[in-house]
Amino acid sequence: MPILYEDKHVVCDDDALTIKRYHFPLGSKRIPYADIRRVDDTPMGMLTGKLRIWGMGPAPIWFHLDMDRPGKDRCILIDRGGFMKIALTPDDHESVLALLRERAGRSRDA
Repeated sequence: MPILYEDKHVVCDDDALTIKRYHFPLGSKRIPYADIRRVDDTPMGMLTGKLRIWGMGPAPIWFHLDMDRPGKDRCILIDRGGFMKIALTPDDHESVLALLRERAGRSRDA
């Protein structure tokens, strides 16, 4: 499968998004684009994920391991229709956001 985008956090290929360092200790999670119901561009603040290095806080949002997250201001929120959402903080936010919106076909600006 051709890789459309890759950095140390994510891989986007023709069929799916793979989130690196998602599971403990360092397992990846692959999500077919067809399983993504919604993609949101979401601001992060001190209490809303900016300081979360890995895991989940009080909100049902899972953050993959990203030691650089405190220096980032936005995340991509992925909704697959379940209780928990996924917050994604790729190195090139705009490129991954555009790819996911195009491939998933459903989006909303936050």
